[in-house]
Amino acid sequence: MKRILFITSSRADYGLLRNLILETQKLNPETYLMITGSHLSKEFGETISEIKKDKIKKIIKKKILDTKFKENNIPKYLERSVRETSKVLKKLKPNVLVILGDRYELLGCAMTATIFRIPIAHIHGGEVTSGAYDDSIRHSISKLSHLHFPIYKQYKKRLIQLGENPKTIFNYGSLGAYSTKHMKLFSKIELEKQFNIKLNKKIILVTFHPVTLEKNMSRFQILNLIKFLNSQNDKIIIITSPNFDNETKIIKTEILNFTKKSDNVYFYKSLGNKGYLSFMKIAFLLVGNSSSGVLETPYFGTKTINIGNRQKGRVLSDNIINSNYEFKSILNAYKKIIKKPKKKSSIFIKKNTPVKMAKKILSFSFNLKKEFYDL
Repeated sequence: MKRILFITSSRADYGLLRNLILETQKLNPETYLMITGSHLSKEFGETISEIKKDKIKKIIKKKILDTKFKENNIPKYLERSVRETSKVLKKLKPNVLVILGDRYELLGCAMTATIFRIPIAHIHGGEVTSGAYDDSIRHSISKLSHLHFPIYKQYKKRLIQLGENPKTIFNYGSLGAYSTKHMKLFSKIELEKQFNIKLNKKIILVTFHPVTLEKNMSRFQILNLIKFLNSQNDKIIIITSPNFDNETKIIKTEILNFTKKSDNVYFYKSLGNKGYLSFMKIAFLLVGNSSSGVLETPYFGTKTINIGNRQKGRVLSDNIINSNYEFKSILNAYKKIIKKPKKKSSIFIKKNTPVKMAKKILSFSFNLKKEFYDL
C-alpha cells in the first residue's frame, strides 16, 4: 500500500483536488492531506473550515503565512514552505506527493520532495498563462514531477515539448469541470439563506487577482474594473477576495472601498467551492481574471469577460470573451458578450476523472531517474 500525500494551499486548488482526495482515500487508507497557505489565514477566509466538512481522515496543518499577509515576505513564505514540508516528509515518508497547479509555495513543496527523493504527481501541467510568474512556476513543477495529469490534449503536447516522456502523461480531463458537472449545488433560495442576501436582480460574479508580472499596475487595473461595475448598478455584484500575491493589498483595499459606497455590491473572503459554483451557475455574467472563468464556466455556459493577460495562453471556450484593462475595452467586451446566446461547452470534461487519476497514482511505477524526452 502506498502512502499518498496531497498538499493544498488555497481555496482554488482544494476545490479542484477535493474529489480526487476523497476517491484516493476510499481506495487507499494511507492517504494524507497537508493543509497550508491561505487555508489557515483569517484574512483570506480561514477556508480550512470548508475542508473539515469533507471529513478527510488524515490531515496535517502547517502554517506558512503571517497573521497579516505581506507581499514583501513572499520569499519568507517560500522558505517556510520548504522548511515545513521538510518536517512533514521526514516524519511521514510518503511514497508519492500530489500537487495541483502553480502557486509559489507549492514550488517549495516540490523542491523539497525532490531533495527527499519522493516522486511527484502534478496536475494542470502544460498550460500557459504568460501574464504571471505562475507560468514559470508551473513549468518548473512539471520538470520536477514524474507523473502528469494535463487537462487538455494541447497541454499534453506541451509537456512532451518540455521533455516529459509521453508514457508518464495522462489526460483524464479536468477535476474542476468534473466537479462542476457532478456537485449538488445550492438552490437560489439556499444561497439567499447561506449568504444573507436577496437575489432579486441579475448577478455579476467577480474575481480579480494580481497579475504578478505587471508590476505597479494593480491599482489602474482594479479601478477600471470598478468603473465598469459602477455602470452596472442595476445588478447584484458579488466579489471574492484576491489571491495572496504581490499587490493583493492594493486590489483588496479598492474593492472594500467600492463595497462600502455601493448598496448592490457584496464582498466575501470566500464563498466556498460549492457556494462559488452555485453563484456561477445562476450568474448573468462572470468578470475578472481567475482560472475559474476559463475552466469551470464553460459547463454552465455562463457569459464571461476575461480581463488582461493573467490567463493569456489558455484554451478558451465560446462563452468567454477577452478584454484589456481599459474601461472602454471591458465595456465593449460586455456589449458583445451579452448579445451572444448562452452556449455550454464540455471540452475539459471526461468520465470518471477523479477515479482514473486516483487509480493511476496508486498503480503507477514511478522512476526517480528521469530522462529528457527528445522530439
